[in-house]
Amino acid sequence: MIPPVAGLADNGDFTKVTGRFDLFAPVHRIYEYIDTTYQIRPDKHWVSDFISTEFLLVPPALWLNSLVSKTPGLFDLRLIGAVHGALFLLALWLFAPLLSDKARWLRWTVYAVVLVVFCDAAYVCALNSFYMDEAAFLFLLLTVVFYLRMVRWNRKRDAVLLIVSAFLLAGTKSQHTILGFWIALLFLGAAGTFQALRRRWWYLAAAGLAAVGTLMIWKAQPADYASDAIYNVVFEKIVPHSKDPDRTMRELNLDESYRRCIGMKAYLPHSGMEDRAFRADFMSRISLGKLALFYLKRPNIAWRTMTDALAEAGKQHLFGSFALSNGGPPFARSHAFALWSDAKAALFFKQGKRFFFAYLTLLWLMVALLFLHRRELPKRAWLAGLCLAGGATMELGVSTLCDSMDIERHATIFLVLFDLILLTCIWLALDYSRKHALSLGKLFRKLPHHAVHREVETVGAGVGKRRPAEAAFTSNQ
Repeated sequence: MIPPVAGLADNGDFTKVTGRFDLFAPVHRIYEYIDTTYQIRPDKHWVSDFISTEFLLVPPALWLNSLVSKTPGLFDLRLIGAVHGALFLLALWLFAPLLSDKARWLRWTVYAVVLVVFCDAAYVCALNSFYMDEAAFLFLLLTVVFYLRMVRWNRKRDAVLLIVSAFLLAGTKSQHTILGFWIALLFLGAAGTFQALRRRWWYLAAAGLAAVGTLMIWKAQPADYASDAIYNVVFEKIVPHSKDPDRTMRELNLDESYRRCIGMKAYLPHSGMEDRAFRADFMSRISLGKLALFYLKRPNIAWRTMTDALAEAGKQHLFGSFALSNGGPPFARSHAFALWSDAKAALFFKQGKRFFFAYLTLLWLMVALLFLHRRELPKRAWLAGLCLAGGATMELGVSTLCDSMDIERHATIFLVLFDLILLTCIWLALDYSRKHALSLGKLFRKLPHHAVHREVETVGAGVGKRRPAEAAFTSNQ
């Protein structure tokens, strides 16, 4: 909020949101700089074919702008940041009471981890943006927090807000609506243990989430939208890195006429995708389903494509954070409070295999800790862990195997889920060590007491035969 304002530069996607509200960026240096001021231009009105719950967050920002703007016809980027930031702070505020009855050291350790991880510049800068992924980030945090509150206190209000947050999350973007299916599975599997609402309401919520997810996949983007992503990953990642490009193209049902596309992106001039006939022919040859089957037949290519994408995603932050008017170089990013993202970048940037095995290790650690806590945790807690792991794995697959552009941003929700799994492991490990330490403490406190009794019983009258000093020492023990 304080100059120099930090945000996340547009990659060309902002107009999918801003066009509906007549917001126009006069500078618009995509990727390189952010635009802190937008013009309100009715002549720039454009309604895209995309549907997202991010659209619900822009009107409050416009209302705030009408209250504070000193120049009519201009919109300040910080006001959408204020709306996003309010939801982010709400999630933190609702999370804090969950640890109120824990030991002070444990409570403040977890608070510190949460602040370092989720208040990192890589997450906070994106609050000043119009990405639909940002709504997914915020509604995901709220869904997790309301689930924990509902399980903890069994309150109807938290259960209702959990369902609302889950629907808002499922409606953010077709890429992230898969999380709604996992939450629906949780509602179905654990409905009998959620006492805040009757079982039928959980079943209805699960059915509704499945319906919303289906509609989002079917109607929330243009019919040919996926073709650009498929084109990118096929001609930029799969075919160029194949040992036998001709065989790979045949397996993808692509003939010799497509050889000229190798190494190109769908958005480049002369890629062919600007021609409707070419696009239609390409879509008839390959789809997301056919691409998935190809990966199943050629797991070595799937592995290489995924690890290459993870190596890029490990950078954590790609686009510029500051406005051109600040005078900084293109792509300059904020490093204020970026300890966590910088540490992950140092570990995982250009290290895709390391990133994958670190994720796999976290999954196994979470499963092991859930097993150790099985007696203390609420019923079906393992199912919530399964849904968390399943959602993260599907986000990983979609973001790394189905496109090759802007992987750092497309993997945003996977990175959030990675951090949520890490936080889960930290909490379970600390709580388990605390309980284990308490159990050992009780055991050690009991052992001397029993030892004294055994000593008294065995020496019996023999104590009286000892010297007075020895008798007094034994009695004091």
